[in-house]
Amino acid sequence: HKYSVTPMVLYNYYYLNILMTKLQISKLNTILEIGSGNGNFIALIHHMNSQTTIIDVDLPETLCLSIPYIADLFPKAKILFPHEAEGKFFNDYDFIFLTPNQIDLINDQSIDLSLNIRSFQEMTHIQIENYFKLIQRVGKNNSLFFTSNTVEKIPCGPNSYNQVQKDPPNRFSEYPWDKNNEILIYELCRFMRLVSLESHYIRMERLKK
Repeated sequence: HKYSVTPMVLYNYYYLNILMTKLQISKLNTILEIGSGNGNFIALIHHMNSQTTIIDVDLPETLCLSIPYIADLFPKAKILFPHEAEGKFFNDYDFIFLTPNQIDLINDQSIDLSLNIRSFQEMTHIQIENYFKLIQRVGKNNSLFFTSNTVEKIPCGPNSYNQVQKDPPNRFSEYPWDKNNEILIYELCRFMRLVSLESHYIRMERLKK
C-alpha cells in the first residue's frame, strides 16, 4: 500500500512463511498477538485473510501507534478499542486492541493461533509467566503457539551501567514452557543470524489440553 517495505516488515513476512508450513491462515478464526508493536505482523495476516479476528494485547503507549497504523491501512476494518471492549462479542470485529489488564476479557479456548515476536525478551519473569498462562488458557486444544525472541536478554535501564543487575537474564530456553505441548519447530532463526548481532530462537508448539 502507501507504506514502504521496512526491515521489520521483511522479518515478519519471513515468520509468516514459517507459520504457513504448519497451518492455513485462511482457516483461522481468531488470532492473539501479545505485543505486536506497530502492527506489522497482524497487518500481514489481515491482508491474507480479512475474515480472521485478531486480538492485540499491548501497552497503551504502543497501542497509540498500532491502532492508527492499522486503521489507516484498512479503513473498512471493524476495530474495537480498549475502552469499548467490556461486554462485546469479539468475533464481530476484525481487530480488537486490549491493554494487559484486560486479558481476562479473552474467552477460554477461543484462540486458534497465539503469537509473540520479540517482546517476551523485554518483560519481567513474572510477566512472561502470566502470558504463558494466558496462552494455555485461551488457546484451543491443538491450536498453535509461535514465538521468536533472543536467546538471552539481560535486563537494562537508565542505571544499567552503573550498578549490578538485580534481575536475572531472560533466557528463551528457560521460559515456562508447558511440557504437555507438542514441539513442532525449535531452532535458531536463520534470518536473524544474517541481520542481527543477537541470536534469536524460533519455537512453535501445538497446545495440548
